[in-house]
Amino acid sequence: MGFAVPPARSRLRALLFTAAVAGPCLAGLAATAAAEDPMVFDVLRDGSKIGEHRLVFERENSTLKVSVETDMAVKFAFLTVFRYEHKRIERWHGDELESLAGMTYDDGTEYEISIVRKEGHYSRTVNGTEEELSGPVAIDSWWSKDRLSAGKLFSADSDSVYRVRSDLMGKETIEASGGQVEAEHYKLSGELDRDLWYGPTGELLKVQYQNAAGETFEFIRR
Repeated sequence: MGFAVPPARSRLRALLFTAAVAGPCLAGLAATAAAEDPMVFDVLRDGSKIGEHRLVFERENSTLKVSVETDMAVKFAFLTVFRYEHKRIERWHGDELESLAGMTYDDGTEYEISIVRKEGHYSRTVNGTEEELSGPVAIDSWWSKDRLSAGKLFSADSDSVYRVRSDLMGKETIEASGGQVEAEHYKLSGELDRDLWYGPTGELLKVQYQNAAGETFEFIRR
């Protein structure tokens, strides 16, 4: 899931997990097993729910298909002053991204994104503009701890590219999944700032960040 920083009435980018919230390593032992069930996150803005982020996992022989959907809306009185919608499908073979195909509506701005692995390289196309990438490719989709990485990240929901570092901050007890959960806290910093918490089997529990206006956004696992 991509999880970009939205200004007060500007862009809200998913996470995922656009957020991400990502590294290329997917085949992560217990973390992969834990991710077989759907993952649903409430999206909060300064404590008020504004949307939902959902991931569904399916096995297709040796390929793992991950379907991601994010829907967010900010309302004032009876008016919707901001809307974000994103859908994508990721396919992974072992620890390598096979393909990504997605569409984003970001408060009036639209993106159509695809990343496809070809022999010896990747092809990334955003709104019809194609570029060749040397693999491996890391995207900002952070549903498993095994997928965290530092370095260059490609947005899963826009044309953005980030350079980040990842630091383990320690273990903490947080509110997620309907109760108190012990989690490992990681911090991404650089061109993208995120705080991420992962559960005992490596599954994503929470993402948190602030935008330029000082508003706090959270993706919290149900």
